[in-house]
Amino acid sequence: MFHLVPFLSTGRKGSVTAEEGISLVRVLLLLSLIPALWFGIIPVTRPEVTPIVVLFGAYVIFLAVGSHRLALLHKTDLVITLDLLVVTLVVLISGGVHSPFVYGYYLTILEAAVRMNLRQALAASLAMAGMITLLWLHAGSPAALETTGFRLGVFVASGFFLAMLCGMLVQEYRAARERVDELEFDSGLASRLSGELRGEGLAEILLGAFLEMTQFFKGAAYMCDEGSRPQLMAARGFEWENGDLSPAHLPLPALPAGASGGEVITQTAPATASGEVMACVPLIHAGHLRMWLCGLAQPPLALPDRVRRRIRRLATHGASAVEAARLHEKVKDLAAKDSLTGLPNRRTFFERMGSELARSHRLGRPLSVALVDLNGFKAINDTYGHSTGDAALIRAAQLLAQGMRASDVVARFGGDEFVLLFPETTTAGAQRVLRRLGTMKTAVSEEVTAELRLTIAWGVATWPTDGPSPEQLLRTADRRLYEMKKRRQNGKRVRAPRAARVVRLVKNRIA
Repeated sequence: MFHLVPFLSTGRKGSVTAEEGISLVRVLLLLSLIPALWFGIIPVTRPEVTPIVVLFGAYVIFLAVGSHRLALLHKTDLVITLDLLVVTLVVLISGGVHSPFVYGYYLTILEAAVRMNLRQALAASLAMAGMITLLWLHAGSPAALETTGFRLGVFVASGFFLAMLCGMLVQEYRAARERVDELEFDSGLASRLSGELRGEGLAEILLGAFLEMTQFFKGAAYMCDEGSRPQLMAARGFEWENGDLSPAHLPLPALPAGASGGEVITQTAPATASGEVMACVPLIHAGHLRMWLCGLAQPPLALPDRVRRRIRRLATHGASAVEAARLHEKVKDLAAKDSLTGLPNRRTFFERMGSELARSHRLGRPLSVALVDLNGFKAINDTYGHSTGDAALIRAAQLLAQGMRASDVVARFGGDEFVLLFPETTTAGAQRVLRRLGTMKTAVSEEVTAELRLTIAWGVATWPTDGPSPEQLLRTADRRLYEMKKRRQNGKRVRAPRAARVVRLVKNRIA
């Protein structure tokens, strides 16, 4: 009943809902009873017609006018309860089982049913059945059983009771089915995420699930690292080769303060000509943003509560999976690099050399490998200390890496030895690079303010002339390195490199 006045007062256009239609018809019927009772069109067996009309009219007017000012009157449970109390009171004082107000129960039950408030509809049905039974017992006459109101009331009340009971069972079944669907969704998502430790693979899985549940026609996933720009990891539905907006240029929103992950942040994509709405979901782990899931759709954007709940769970599972993948990549990266110089270690070098050697086999092109040794490194340690020796290794690694091509590989082989890989390069080409790197002048640490002149010795081997396997090539390169060092030493004792000017040593350096 309380929906009638807002419906009439706002003057909004559009179709009338079933609930609004029921409320309108119900109020009109109740209002029509007032003049019918007042002027005796509907006879009342008792003399209390005036207070009955006043009470009933005051109640209808109270609900119609009070809905503007009392928030309590916007609660369906409260209004239906008041309806039952008022109708029961009016029936008691206006003729008992023969009262025309008995039919007010039907309207209350029907309104509760239309509003899908099964609990209140069941309560109204039981109240009506109980009320009619009590009135009949009070009448104490078998003739009361023959009244139309009694028979219709019993029929309607029992029918509604069974219907509402079945409805409640169906509602419980649907709720249980929905819980099972949500558990299956969580289980399926966790199963797909648990077997993937690559960032690109996780982005594809999460983006696919996000677009499927939201029914967006295109979207993209961006990996986020602290201090760097978000990186595009996956995209679907874009046709940028045909002039569509590139997902790499989508404007990502600012992360709201206090965001915990799973919030749907909407904004208009300014670079699109079609006015698409962009919905972005942050994946946050331990307060750190790990990924953005973004989708584009035509306005208006309306996501049901069930979809929003799933998005939050997707963000929770996804953030944990992305964090696990990030830590996995970090551990994998640490395991693949030398802890001192940051260069690839022996294991990583052999993996890369194996793949490059296989490629050389397929293409029939040469591949060269070089073993490089720092001259006089032991004397550096003995003269300046191990901290300066470590700084010399780090600086030498940097200079070697800077002097190589992007396709080449430089790795630390152990001690003061480095190994260099030159894909599609002959022995002469590798020798030219090494001669250019043969002498390096640099200040290696804060403890030595002057430049040290670092020199290297090397040995080069080339596939296929010097051996068919990585082991054979490295043995050949190692033998040639030893021959070069022997020629350079020429039987003389190697001294520590001298600085071009005065060398200042820190008194308490680490030995």
